[in-house]
Amino acid sequence: MNIKKGIYLIFFYSFMYPSDVDIIIKNILNGKNKYSNKEILTMIDNDDFVNDKNILILKGLIELNGEKSFSFFNEYYQDNIKKEYDELAISKMSEYYYTSGLYIKSSIWYKKLIMNYPDSDELKPAINYFLNSLSISGKLDSAKYYSKVLHGKYPHLKFNSNFYEKNKKSDNLKNGLDYSVEVAIYETYSKAISSKSILSSEGFSSRVEEISINNKVMYTLRVGYYKDKKTAENVKKRIRSRLGLSNLIVVEVKK
Repeated sequence: MNIKKGIYLIFFYSFMYPSDVDIIIKNILNGKNKYSNKEILTMIDNDDFVNDKNILILKGLIELNGEKSFSFFNEYYQDNIKKEYDELAISKMSEYYYTSGLYIKSSIWYKKLIMNYPDSDELKPAINYFLNSLSISGKLDSAKYYSKVLHGKYPHLKFNSNFYEKNKKSDNLKNGLDYSVEVAIYETYSKAISSKSILSSEGFSSRVEEISINNKVMYTLRVGYYKDKKTAENVKKRIRSRLGLSNLIVVEVKK
């Protein structure tokens, strides 16, 4: 870090107010964040923010470990007081359960999001994940029922009704899956998160992972865990078709 930037950050840390937490959260969500995770943690590591619940949301957004990130969102949500980021917390917890293969829990939380936030920007992907979770967990009748109900309630969304069709390869979603579709590698976490939101809007559940390339920290955006390479290749084709991305590759991962 150069001297000029160091002086600026010291000044910023000294005069930062709780309202600035909200600004940083919104910048992260909009892909405009200019600070590293370490810098953000330094900013909020003081007594002024002890009672600021939004700190939990900020920590959840910058935490790369999925389980730890989930714990921050869960702690934020677990009281009876309605708060500004409840919708975001529910969305992130739903996503965590889905990517962890906990499809029954995933369906419960996505249902909360759908029913409690009908005007949510995440409504379309939430419905897709909700129906898919029901189908994969063997609740095909429920998936068909809710698909019909939600198509009637939100005809303008035109979400994928094929999500409620029986998945004959559901065994591929058990533990031991070792292929993912790598969408891209980014120099900053905020750029990776911005691209992640685009994938989510099209119904693809993705994750950001920290990797090291030539001793430099980078961020890779990946979709899914799949048991065989052919399944991952099919997902890659769907992403390419839906989003027009051309530099996708299938990578072997350890779970």
